[in-house]
Amino acid sequence: MSRSYGGQTAADRTAERRARLIAVGFEVVGTQGVSALGMRSVCRAAELSQKFFYESFADTDALLQAVYRAALSRLEKAVAPAVASGDLHAVFEAAARLMEADPRICRILLVEPVADARLRGYVRETIPAIALAALGDRIVGSPDDPSVRMHFSALFGAMISLFVEWTEGSLGTDRDAFAGHATAVATQLMSELGHHPAWVTRSPPDL
Repeated sequence: MSRSYGGQTAADRTAERRARLIAVGFEVVGTQGVSALGMRSVCRAAELSQKFFYESFADTDALLQAVYRAALSRLEKAVAPAVASGDLHAVFEAAARLMEADPRICRILLVEPVADARLRGYVRETIPAIALAALGDRIVGSPDDPSVRMHFSALFGAMISLFVEWTEGSLGTDRDAFAGHATAVATQLMSELGHHPAWVTRSPPDL
């Protein structure tokens, strides 16, 4: 049994140190970019020695993945009710509200992967399944099919551009109008994808 100090077990303290490192990494990547993420600077900001960094992470790549997954988890949580109801407009509205409140999430999930190969890898591993869940039964297709991935890229590119511009404040302040436009763009793109043999489109459910 692990000994408790100040009401915390050794496992509790390890988890708390890991959370501090992720929080610092989140702030660094979300405000300065991946290039600013360094083990020494993160440890300094978290007020932890380097030995505690290696207690939780093998290297900064592992920390970067944890930061990405933390941002992704916040996005998934924010849009979960809308995804469950099949309301695409509400999905975009919830995502817009989240990124408006915390622009770091937009930078981590959408901006930095454009230039960083590691983050692009994480995007390839996670986003297609999430997109299929958000789109519901509007589109059925395998994200493992290269031709399908090309169509996903077109859709993602449009959404990335919209959300980056929204987060930077260049598209006004009407979140409902933004979500409506994003829904219209996505719906149009999905309609075009339906002409590809790898895709099967269905009518959107009654909302």
